[in-house]
Amino acid sequence: MILVALLLVAAPAVRLDPAPVPVPSDSIPRRMDGSPDWSRILTSVSPAPTDTQTQRPRAVQYSDGYYRRLGIHRALSFAMIPLFAGSFITGNEMINNPTDPAGWAQDLHKPFAIGTAAVFGVNTVTGVWNLIESRKNPKGRTKRWIHSIAMIVADAGFTYTGAVLSGQAKRDPTKRDDHRNLALASMGLSVANWTFMLLSK
Repeated sequence: MILVALLLVAAPAVRLDPAPVPVPSDSIPRRMDGSPDWSRILTSVSPAPTDTQTQRPRAVQYSDGYYRRLGIHRALSFAMIPLFAGSFITGNEMINNPTDPAGWAQDLHKPFAIGTAAVFGVNTVTGVWNLIESRKNPKGRTKRWIHSIAMIVADAGFTYTGAVLSGQAKRDPTKRDDHRNLALASMGLSVANWTFMLLSK
């Protein structure tokens, strides 16, 4: 026993270190002992996007009636210019020569006015109908509303010119200028709005 004790004391001290833990070669941050370094992992991970798929706009389908009404609307809009010209020329002749206007002016002024009322009546119906059908289409919505509101204002001007001021102008010469001025203002608004729609297609 004494010999064994002397051998143990004389023998060099052997240091028993733990075997080194191999560090994985992956991209996860780890400590020196190979365990994951969660403090670095949590700060380096970026939140995943909540919506990685871009929403595509929904296609808006129109009925066959929509395109038929649109064709009628566009065709009649081109008839507006000659009707305006005829109404202005004949009406101006009657105002400038109230006592003895030319016969052609008296004969044609009313048909031109009726033609204008018919065109605007049909285009108001087709335009408002198509405006309702296209209400869910965001593309060009502002332009359609501007066009519709402007044409409805012009409709009101023509209606007042024909239904109210026309009769007053026949009885009272001072109302003839009011009749002409409101008609010209309605024509100007209509032509400007029509040109806007042609150029902004």
